[in-house]
Amino acid sequence: MKKDIRIKNFKEMNKIIDRTAKAKHYAVLKTLLNLIELSKSKNILFFMPLRYEPDVYSIRRNLSKKCNIFIPFMVGLSLKMVELKMPFVRSKFNVREPLSKKSSTRRLDMAVVPVIGVDATMARIGHGKGFYDRFFSGLSYRPKLIVFVQIKDFYIDKILSQDYDIRGDIYLTPKQNYIKRGIYDRDFNRLRSRCGRRWRRVSVC
Repeated sequence: MKKDIRIKNFKEMNKIIDRTAKAKHYAVLKTLLNLIELSKSKNILFFMPLRYEPDVYSIRRNLSKKCNIFIPFMVGLSLKMVELKMPFVRSKFNVREPLSKKSSTRRLDMAVVPVIGVDATMARIGHGKGFYDRFFSGLSYRPKLIVFVQIKDFYIDKILSQDYDIRGDIYLTPKQNYIKRGIYDRDFNRLRSRCGRRWRRVSVC
């Protein structure tokens, strides 16, 4: 089931890359910037985007004076965290990574993670390699906020995940955003005011 969803969603995302990607990137990134400000996050995990992923790298300069930005890099079958600094090299999966591989142990306030889809438990559907699952399971803490981002809404109102799949608190897409109940419940109206009004609260057992 998850494999079929990956293939279907991947094809759809590639179709819209050239046509409407800029507008979709802008909508997601604008909400993300407002969310970072609202949450007062200082140490943030980004990622180096592929063509069909929101270009979070493009907003680094908006945050450089008030936030510490990190990205993951591949080590074996898992990921480690490094500070976002040039120059970059290409990994075996054609992903840009900093040349410096000095890992950081800073405690993350927010982790921004790309997805292929999200299920009814707010669990991530990724590429199926398990890199992010192993990365988060290896941390001695959970970031205050785990934010999934995608250039199209692929929320699935079914449970498809396993226990080891990482679960997000927030899922940002261009037209609809999702938030797990229990996150910003008391400040939900403030969240909508600052980060757009199209929010759906998801009950997760």
